[in-house]
Amino acid sequence: MRPIFAATVAIASLLLTALPPTASAASTARPYCNEKNPPKNRYYYKHKNHWDCVGEHLTCSKEQRGAYGYSMNHAPHSRKLKCVFWTDAYRWKPVRTS
Repeated sequence: MRPIFAATVAIASLLLTALPPTASAASTARPYCNEKNPPKNRYYYKHKNHWDCVGEHLTCSKEQRGAYGYSMNHAPHSRKLKCVFWTDAYRWKPVRTS
C-alpha cells in the first residue's frame, strides 16, 4: 500500500510543478485599479452613477448598497456587479443578463 501512495504523491507533485503559474488578481486588474484614489484613499471609486474597481463577492460599504459597479478583474465595463445583501452582509454579486 505504501509504494502505491508514494508513487501517487510523486506523480501529483510532478504534475503540479509542470502547470503554468496562475495569474494573480493584481496582474489581471485594470491598471487604474492598482492606484488608490482620492479623497478616501481607496482602490475602488465612484464614477458618475456607478462604482469602478470593485471586487466580486467582497463586502460593500453603506454608500454602495443597491448600487451597480464593474469588476476590477475583467475588461473595462465587461463584468457588471450589484451590491446586494447575501447571507450575512452586503456583497458585490454578478448581474444576470438574460
